Amino acid sequence: MRVFYSPLHTQHNPAQEVYDGVPAPYAEVPGRVEAVADRLRTDNIELETPSQFGLEPIQTVHQQQYIDFVRTRSEQLAADDILFPSYFMNDTYAPLTRGTYSAALGAVDTALSGAQAIVGGKRVAYSLCRPPGHHAGYNRMGGYCYFNNAAIAAEYLAARGRVAILDIDYHHGNGTQEMFYDRDDVLYVSLHADPGVAYPYASGFAAEVGRGKGQGFTRNFPLPKATTGDEYIETLQAALGVIAKFQPDFLLVSVGFDTHQADPIAGLALRQEDYHDIAEHIVAAELPTLLIQEGGYNVELLPELASTFLQPFRKL
Repeated sequence: MRVFYSPLHTQHNPAQEVYDGVPAPYAEVPGRVEAVADRLRTDNIELETPSQFGLEPIQTVHQQQYIDFVRTRSEQLAADDILFPSYFMNDTYAPLTRGTYSAALGAVDTALSGAQAIVGGKRVAYSLCRPPGHHAGYNRMGGYCYFNNAAIAAEYLAARGRVAILDIDYHHGNGTQEMFYDRDDVLYVSLHADPGVAYPYASGFAAEVGRGKGQGFTRNFPLPKATTGDEYIETLQAALGVIAKFQPDFLLVSVGFDTHQADPIAGLALRQEDYHDIAEHIVAAELPTLLIQEGGYNVELLPELASTFLQPFRKL
């Protein structure tokens, strides 16, 4: 297993988000990734600096005007400024700071370096991305996400074979689904909290199955709050069955640890040991696998959850 990490993520550190019109402390803090990185080093796992891929891969999934907006507005800010844009945004959970654009580029490079590794023959790569990406759409930011790391990496892989995306974050990856909703060469399968009661609220329902040529190549498995580990594994097996029928050349997993019962902004009931079981089922798919970090907001628990989840992959 190869692991990629970019220190550029620390340049993005907003003090606030806005929840229901009220300022609140920003939950997607640099400490999330730093705590995981420190634990992986303790586990004697080497963290590799990603290569730089430039803007072209980002341009394959995001509007140029949107990319320019993130860059220019970010670079125009003073060191301590924070901007909640009036354009190109889904919600008030993705403020811009002067370091946002650099951090987002670093996250994309981290994801693409992992994709490059599995194209090169490595069985598993883990891209410790921050900011996360699966809520970012073609021309909008939201849910702590600016560039869609998973979609960009999937597009890179799709030029080299069939790609299945398995999204196991607590929140539905509305941005990733949007990117591939009309396509039949990339399968998107997501397990997430019922969007009737959880962010992003407007997408992730079971009836959403793709459109046009892509019909049948999107599958959503919304879960009720307080879903247990055993119930989650049962649903995961069904999702992996869908993936097996697709017969992909590559598997990309958007990994979220916000499914844990102690996550401060989620509501499922998974325990630490459940992440080892989840990983074992993914390993059993026997596919070249790219793991991309998405959510998880209990900073104290994240190192243990990541270490537990990665254990079955370490031998590969």
